[in-house]
Amino acid sequence: MLVDLTSIVCGGVIDNTVRGTTDLTLRIAREKGEVRLSIPGDCLGDIAGCRVVFERTGSPPHAVSPQIQLYRYLRKLSSSKIPLIAGDMTFSRRQPSPLDTSYLSNMLSLEFFEGTETRVLVEGEDFVCSELSLPQWECTRAIENAQELLNMSALHDHVLANVENFRGPGLSMLGKDMPGCKWDTVLNRAEAYMAILPSICHKYMAHRRGVIAEAFVFDQIDFLDSLAMDDEQGYDLTLTHTWTGWQVTDFLSRNEARRLQRAMRTSLFKAVAQLISVIREHITSHYERYRSNNAVEQILSVFAGLISHLLATIMLVHEHDTCNGPMILRRAETIALRLRELTEHARECLPRQASGQFSEAAQSILHELQNIVH
Repeated sequence: MLVDLTSIVCGGVIDNTVRGTTDLTLRIAREKGEVRLSIPGDCLGDIAGCRVVFERTGSPPHAVSPQIQLYRYLRKLSSSKIPLIAGDMTFSRRQPSPLDTSYLSNMLSLEFFEGTETRVLVEGEDFVCSELSLPQWECTRAIENAQELLNMSALHDHVLANVENFRGPGLSMLGKDMPGCKWDTVLNRAEAYMAILPSICHKYMAHRRGVIAEAFVFDQIDFLDSLAMDDEQGYDLTLTHTWTGWQVTDFLSRNEARRLQRAMRTSLFKAVAQLISVIREHITSHYERYRSNNAVEQILSVFAGLISHLLATIMLVHEHDTCNGPMILRRAETIALRLRELTEHARECLPRQASGQFSEAAQSILHELQNIVH
């Protein structure tokens, strides 16, 4: 879980004058006082050993429901018995400016972890340093490198913990009417990595060796081994212009990736892709229109689970194991029932053109689904 406290923090103090401990005081917006945290670990080199007072420029945002939840979380955090773990804490995080992406700006970034499951952030360009003491101990490059590695290891453990605990729509919608198979678990694990992927890539987007850092955090041992071989042969690992980004198949074994790619080439999944296109055109591209529409949110949630169930079922069919026959039939019947129910919901809450295209695409899926079970 990622908890971003930025919106409720209007200033504070970072005190790393005692090596091995960072005392963090966060002043909460709208006169709600302050919270003090003591975190084992040191800041990065720019403020290591220092006491830093920082302030938010401009007025803090007005309190809304999500912010109230953040207030409560931060208050609870100060008395939590779960150990806090330092992440990267710096006033020199490099990131493309929102106003000019060609310009890399320095900004405050405070990252720490509550146990392994929760990553906490306070960061942004609208914080300024109002007071900075001289360092009370020397942070050598070796010390900073060691701290960076510890921080990266903490993030790695956080990612693995969240992947293990993740239950996407496909896994959470299993039950008596939808018997589970091993491919549900395989796809859920890959989905877990893809869910956490944006926040990790955002963190390392301006890092000199961002792809290597991401590979370490994502536990991509084979990828790191190939980079090590490139390094031994003298290739510049900072040149990532040929890097196309992480794909879902990167978080599967080679055999699993081949099976998934085969499933995605079937006519059944091509029919699913048509419905995905309809949903993208008529629902997700009009997010503001449907943001508070619970019926539409339900359609999206159930359909996300059906995509996973369809892929897992196709992969089960491709095993050519006659023992899987009853399970395949049961899963196909349940998928068909849920898809028909979704079509009825679409007629009720979507405009006529959108619901008509939804129904047409759903019928194509039902037709192809019959082909794989007969």
